[in-house]
Amino acid sequence: MPPDPPDALDASGAFGAFGPLDVLGAIDAVNWSEIPRPTSHACDEPERVGQALRQLALSTTANRTGDAAALLAGGGFVHGHSGMVFPAAYEAAPILLDLVEHGPRPQGKSAALGLLSEALGCLPATGHNRVDTPYGTDVPLCCAIARHIRGRREALVAHGRGGVRLLTEADRHWRLTIDEAEPQADGTLIALAVLEGSLQGTPVAAEVHPSPSTRPASTSLIESLTADATGAACVRLGAAPPAGVPAGSVLHPAECGLRGH
Repeated sequence: MPPDPPDALDASGAFGAFGPLDVLGAIDAVNWSEIPRPTSHACDEPERVGQALRQLALSTTANRTGDAAALLAGGGFVHGHSGMVFPAAYEAAPILLDLVEHGPRPQGKSAALGLLSEALGCLPATGHNRVDTPYGTDVPLCCAIARHIRGRREALVAHGRGGVRLLTEADRHWRLTIDEAEPQADGTLIALAVLEGSLQGTPVAAEVHPSPSTRPASTSLIESLTADATGAACVRLGAAPPAGVPAGSVLHPAECGLRGH
């Protein structure tokens, strides 16, 4: 396929306040070939993710946008046919969000939104359902992608119905950060916490990542939770894990940690 002509970008060559060189730099900064991959799935080719993202960023026609999105949906990022999402999706998500927020072409924005939604809806390969992040290790892949999405809430709301729908999907992958916890006489814990996302309905099983995050996760039951509009929450946990729940511990939906294809 011949490259896009050099004058295909708009006159300024800019994505609003974000230039195409910034997008390409973010793509090139990722060592795609070193991202873990499930060897049992030939469709996982993380190297193609960087190539497809570059094509999507530079695309100026509907056909080329569609070709780039098809590459991302056909392996490495997700594999739509088998309903599988791969670890490279964690690195690709902020780049797709950059395109949603700053990209000059409506088709590219829509394609990026659709791919992010697929990443949340697909299942990871068993044994490759967690990623290490700057804020914690062994985070469920879907929760890590969702946190990228929640970090662009203002831009996604401004994008309209598609952006709001993606945020709603991301909010289901909630995160609770414990500020302090006090043991109760009945063996439960009452904790003050900060809620990201939307936790609808208790009781619900939670995966507890104690602080420091190098310690293994355990599970507990969130028996009740109340939260205000700022995310400040009061939560009652069932029997405390053996390691306790020290300040700084993080809870994710237990079902997210169990997801696998």
